[in-house]
Amino acid sequence: MTTRSPRAPWRRRQAAGLAAGLALLVPSIGQAQGIVEPNNSSLAPIDREAFRQQYGQEGLFRLRLGVDAAEQPPKAGAAPQPCPAATWAGSPQKQRYDAAMGLRKYFAAGEALGEWRRLCPTRP
Repeated sequence: MTTRSPRAPWRRRQAAGLAAGLALLVPSIGQAQGIVEPNNSSLAPIDREAFRQQYGQEGLFRLRLGVDAAEQPPKAGAAPQPCPAATWAGSPQKQRYDAAMGLRKYFAAGEALGEWRRLCPTRP
């Protein structure tokens, strides 16, 4: 007669969750070509590769999450907002970005960048 550990069901669920998570990260067996980001588009006016080299993959991931959160379209009925400045360098969002980066708050920096990209989509 064998006795099972009381933790055995938990470990099976944990393993199943890990397998499901890996399946989402790897497109298909044999075709993995590096890290898959939620949205692999440009982060202009920020150089994505330079950011990754300086702050690492985790910093880039958090920045991208902040950008994605802030780029969501405004809710129905919200008044449209004008572009706050002629360039990214002169914008209040750039000042918030710089302050957040000084504190290594990558998500907050991404929110500032995403807000700029949403309000000024055609600006350099």
